[in-house]
Amino acid sequence: MKPVRVSVFGAPRVSRQGEDLRFDTRKAVALLAYLAVTGRAHRRETLAALLWPRSDQARARSALRRTLSVAGAVGPGLVTSRDIVELDRSLVSCDAQEFEELVGRGDRTSRAAAVRLASGEFMAGFSLPDCPAFDEWQFFQAEGLRGQLASALLRLSSFYTASSRQDFETAIRYARRWLTLDPLHEPAH
Repeated sequence: MKPVRVSVFGAPRVSRQGEDLRFDTRKAVALLAYLAVTGRAHRRETLAALLWPRSDQARARSALRRTLSVAGAVGPGLVTSRDIVELDRSLVSCDAQEFEELVGRGDRTSRAAAVRLASGEFMAGFSLPDCPAFDEWQFFQAEGLRGQLASALLRLSSFYTASSRQDFETAIRYARRWLTLDPLHEPAH
């Protein structure tokens, strides 16, 4: 198990060694979530512009340095250089990354595990009102994950209703979960 966990299904949480970390700024949580979900390195200028769009470049970079100092509570999993910021994937896990990997495998067992992992809306209740680009990223990320979850639920409920399986109880459980995503979806009904 990796020492740092970034959970973005439901309200975003960051934990180290099983203990939730508390940050004095929402932007530290946003930064860690963004790095974890995207799973790649980002230039400091890009992150500063994303999280402080109304500040000039010098102030935005200064605010990013302070936020990186706060986010440094995750330990060596946060890797920074003069130009780049990233999370070390060997030390940091993310539920959204795991979800996408499981869905991508395409087998029933992996899809079922992915459905269990998606325990809530992407970053539920979290927003940065002064960061429209971040909010846009968050919206599209949520929509993409919701679509992947709906597809997994469709395939699982279809599998369990197939004439050779006919495990209707399990199929109904997946269909009900599907309906929580989209209450008006006729095939789910």
